[in-house]
Amino acid sequence: MDAKPYLFYSCALNRRQVCYVHLPQGYEETDERYPVVYLLHGRNGMELDWPVNGHAGETVAAMVRDGELRDVILVMPNDGGYGRGTFYANWYEGNECKFEDYMVYDLVGFIDGTFRTIASRTARAIAGDSMGGYGSIMLALRHPDMFGAAASLSGNMQVMETLQPYETAPMFGPPNGPYARQYELSVLSQQRVHSPERPAIYFDCGADDFLFHTNLFFEKHLLDIGYPHTFNRFPGDHDWAYWAEHLRDALAFFHIHFGQPD
Repeated sequence: MDAKPYLFYSCALNRRQVCYVHLPQGYEETDERYPVVYLLHGRNGMELDWPVNGHAGETVAAMVRDGELRDVILVMPNDGGYGRGTFYANWYEGNECKFEDYMVYDLVGFIDGTFRTIASRTARAIAGDSMGGYGSIMLALRHPDMFGAAASLSGNMQVMETLQPYETAPMFGPPNGPYARQYELSVLSQQRVHSPERPAIYFDCGADDFLFHTNLFFEKHLLDIGYPHTFNRFPGDHDWAYWAEHLRDALAFFHIHFGQPD
């Protein structure tokens, strides 16, 4: 693992946080600026998941070496470290549960202020597995001025339908209420479909994954509303063997996006 830990303070959470950062080879020898890819972990996970279990740094280095990806700064944070998973949202209950603000303002602000990033939406992408897949698409759709592209690997595209009410209530309130609807991917994508800052979306899922049906639902929804996207279905299950293999597909999508004008 060649990613290194960095400590920063989150005003939104009022505590110190840690993220792992993989820098391009030769970063210290140039004054070049780089696009940034944020890589989010799944439920019950942590900031070490992608560096260790997903071999993310090695994948990025191999793709850059093979000309499949331009040099990027890879950032792997935790989700805020609360309960069984925060879903990267500002929770319905609790003023100290501002996990969306932590991601969008504290983390991105720290990265842009510490490293030589290209601080624009067209050079900032976000991806993740499982809960992190949902979080990536959700954050990009809610903050299209911040993230120009998002990718999900085996994401939960229907959180309200797949989790129990006692699990979603602290995060999103009543499942059919106005607060919860602000975090439904189908609602958010409908709101952004005609926006000039519409995020580019990629997602994939294994055919044996227990969340496969939620990905099929989201695929049909995007087709119905005319939202351009890329969806792939592959053999595989809800595990690190799948995510480590198919991280390449998400990064290849970002590589194309980074070359597009705003």
